[in-house]
Amino acid sequence: MASKQKKRRKPKARAAAPTPRVRKPLPVFREGQRFACRDCPARCCRMPWGVAMKQDEAQRIASDPWVKERLSDEALAVLAGGVLPMTERDRRPACVFLDEDQWCGLQKEKGHAFIPRACQVFPFGFTRDENDRLLGSLSRLCPSVRDDYGEPAVEQLHDKLEQQGFVHNTSTAMSTLTGVILPRSQYFPIVKTWESRLERTDNPLETLAQLFDWMSAFELALPGGHEKVNDETVQKAMAAADDAEPTPLRTGSGLGYHGRMFYAHVMGHLCYPVRVSLDHRVGKPPWFHFAGLRAFLLRMMWLAMRGTVDLLFVDRPVPLGRVARVVPPVVGEQGRTVAAFLVESLRRRQLFSQPRQLQAVLLDLALATVLTSRFARCSAAAKGKTEAAPEDVAEGLGIAELMVISHISPTRASTLLQRLRWAMLSEPFSLRRMLSTEAT
Repeated sequence: MASKQKKRRKPKARAAAPTPRVRKPLPVFREGQRFACRDCPARCCRMPWGVAMKQDEAQRIASDPWVKERLSDEALAVLAGGVLPMTERDRRPACVFLDEDQWCGLQKEKGHAFIPRACQVFPFGFTRDENDRLLGSLSRLCPSVRDDYGEPAVEQLHDKLEQQGFVHNTSTAMSTLTGVILPRSQYFPIVKTWESRLERTDNPLETLAQLFDWMSAFELALPGGHEKVNDETVQKAMAAADDAEPTPLRTGSGLGYHGRMFYAHVMGHLCYPVRVSLDHRVGKPPWFHFAGLRAFLLRMMWLAMRGTVDLLFVDRPVPLGRVARVVPPVVGEQGRTVAAFLVESLRRRQLFSQPRQLQAVLLDLALATVLTSRFARCSAAAKGKTEAAPEDVAEGLGIAELMVISHISPTRASTLLQRLRWAMLSEPFSLRRMLSTEAT
């Protein structure tokens, strides 16, 4: 008798793997903000900065036959080292791939996906906040962002995030100047206090001075010795800081040594010929152009606030002696504009990507504010005016972002700038002098 064959069960269809959910970045910019890469004199390709790349990306571009044919041996060596080589054009730095029509020759030849990731993504930036949310921000260095033209920026976030390929995280901990380590759950309530106060002010310099006093009172209220700092003690210290009386920002004390050195170094870096004296520049001028001596004399002019300088984004010579005659602009309506930028900078969380002192973050906000004010005053002085216009302040915000907020991190800053930062943190009076000079 033949054995009965068991009927084979048809294998169940394997359920399709769920499509991974793409998390949309939360925009940290004005609702309705627009952006398009057009009608711009290639500003991002002509900045006094270095566009850094990972080694594999640099090698991929440097090994391309078209690139080898276009670039000199000197430029190829710089590129292989992980940074885009620059040259001088019309007293400004210019990427070696920038064509006369102000478009990227590398993109025209190879396509958008071939150019460095940093170039693909600009002016967008991405971070994760303390709740692991993706944040998308925009740089105000870009004229399209500044002037609000193009297509809705929020609709471009996903594509730009894919092009960037990585996201910066917020630091798991920050510290106070006295060395107390605070985890995210303890330091972000402090940051939110800063945000709240800056949101309500039309005088950000006065508010920043008060916040430095608030941080000093907060540190004094923390438990000393070996007593553990926890959420409860942090909240009590914050309450004690709220009750402390801040010291008014005194006026008329003068800029001071550290303030003059800061402007000489940072604003001097934006002037010709210093702005083209870059390590990644090719085709350096011969020795008899005395570029080093001219750079030294330029910074002496900034120290003395005398003479005339050629400042980035200002199309006329800037007479430094007239800058003091321009009314500081970061109060009132324009003060609210600057304060809104500071709040946005905090909410981007880029300032918290590295572990450091909380007061160092607050210092960056202060330096960004005085730079905005000083640049706007320089721009107005170049036009022969005694009041800075909103467009001067808007351009100054881009300068502040370039030099302090986003594009030059504290670890990449020059040794002199790092020392100046530490001196201002160690000697609050020198910082208050600089704040008061731009507040009156």
